[in-house]
Amino acid sequence: MFRHRFSKGGCRATQRAFTLVELLVVIAIIGLLVALLLRAVQSAREAARKMSCQNNLKNIALACLNYESAQGALPPGSTINNVVRRNGLSWQVDILPYLDQRSLREEIQRQVNEFRRTDPAREPPNIYDLQQVNEVEISSFLCPSDGEVIDNRNGIGLASSSYAGVAGSAASRGETDAFVGDNSGLCGVVNFDGVFFYGSRVQLRQILDGMSSTLLAGERWYQLRAWTAGVFWQTPVNSRPPTGPAPNSCLSAIKNIDKQFPVNASLDRLGYYKQHEDDDRPGAVPAAMRIIPFNNLPFGSFHPGGANFSSVDGSVKFINNSLDPEVYVALASRDGAETASN
Repeated sequence: MFRHRFSKGGCRATQRAFTLVELLVVIAIIGLLVALLLRAVQSAREAARKMSCQNNLKNIALACLNYESAQGALPPGSTINNVVRRNGLSWQVDILPYLDQRSLREEIQRQVNEFRRTDPAREPPNIYDLQQVNEVEISSFLCPSDGEVIDNRNGIGLASSSYAGVAGSAASRGETDAFVGDNSGLCGVVNFDGVFFYGSRVQLRQILDGMSSTLLAGERWYQLRAWTAGVFWQTPVNSRPPTGPAPNSCLSAIKNIDKQFPVNASLDRLGYYKQHEDDDRPGAVPAAMRIIPFNNLPFGSFHPGGANFSSVDGSVKFINNSLDPEVYVALASRDGAETASN
């Protein structure tokens, strides 16, 4: 469309205006640029959250090493408990003093001592009975990419942890002398070839595969429990409470690594927890898909492409979803003597 006007000298000048098509093209270009900018901003924010998450895992690993320096061994995956279905205290409780949470650790111990005094046969207390403890959010236990790090099963709004310790991978590797139980029940097999297990006291000299090549802890988001919860057992062994890894033990603070369940495993394809409830995230699932035992629930994150793990030496690895399953299970054992190509 053209508009005509005359200059002072009498000559006619022509002024061109935008057509509707041209205006729409300009708007589309601006929209595309805004979308690209938003995507870049979101990527930058996720990169910052991922780095914060890696720092958390590094601090957790260093806290475990400081605990080992003071106590002569890494913290137990869970303290021993004497009562059926009662969680022992998790390894995350023991490292609190090394994460600037000494007063909280002392308060937990005070309540444990009081319970021990009043009912020694049933010590330690049920972790869900601890007063003004399970509601405390520990910043080092929270990945900022996950806005819902809560215990969605045993209470309303109880603080949980984005990270779980690595119990090992013996069952997946066929190492029959380093696991007990099977996957027929609710809990599943119990590995004890990793650095954390029920009543563990792993010394650094026992990590024969190398500290940098042995996983300590990794990210999780599915079926979280309170960060105080360690391990509970469902049935006694030979009519007595177990004093170490035993069948029918459910691992809350630690998890197995199994080649069937890679990092960020597709739950829609592989299945969900055997006792998944409709209000658990990610929501209601078909009953036929509730097949995974508690101890084998996969590691995973909300970071695109993989999840963060810390090794015993304090280094942090971002393990891709596509990592070879054989390498993944090899990293989970402390003394498997596996070899893997670069």
